[in-house]
Amino acid sequence: MPQNFKNYNQDLLKKVVLKKNITAIVQLSVVLLFILNILFTLRLHQRTIIFTEIEFSFFAVAILLSFLLAFSRKKMLKKPFLERIKQYLARAFMIFSFNLLIFLGLPIDIIYFYPTESKTYTTEYKITAPGPSRGKHGRCKNGLKILDKDNNYFFFLCINLNDKIKYGTKAQVRVKGTPIGSYLTDYKLFVTSK
Repeated sequence: MPQNFKNYNQDLLKKVVLKKNITAIVQLSVVLLFILNILFTLRLHQRTIIFTEIEFSFFAVAILLSFLLAFSRKKMLKKPFLERIKQYLARAFMIFSFNLLIFLGLPIDIIYFYPTESKTYTTEYKITAPGPSRGKHGRCKNGLKILDKDNNYFFFLCINLNDKIKYGTKAQVRVKGTPIGSYLTDYKLFVTSK
């Protein structure tokens, strides 16, 4: 009768490779979700108003967390002073960049997903030229500034003007208000034809 010996080295190698593959898949999934969240917040940023105090608070938290996490590593204490400073600053910059990406998009996510009722009301609007920035593609040709009555801030959106329409000064808007800002759900301009 032949004897079957189990090869533990082969099984161990398979487990290590499996763990590495699972870790890589989880890390890629987290990075993909992070990138999708950034794209989502970039899409919503023109329809969202964040109160100034809240924006500064999130920025301050990002800075504090960066320095707390950067200088909390105790292994670097054994290294020479200049090398330690260089590594601390590099670490602080990396952590700050990551925190900044998270904390710049977090208020928009909170405003969008906050469970509250939307209000519909009539408000004023202005058409401006040039419009809001479109990132590296310059500015929109025309912009639409819609007043949020609750906090006296303006939503600033891109708009394509139609020459056959006479634009007024009133608009009906649906706004979702939260404790840290507002989100413009929908708007309808009151216009007349020329």
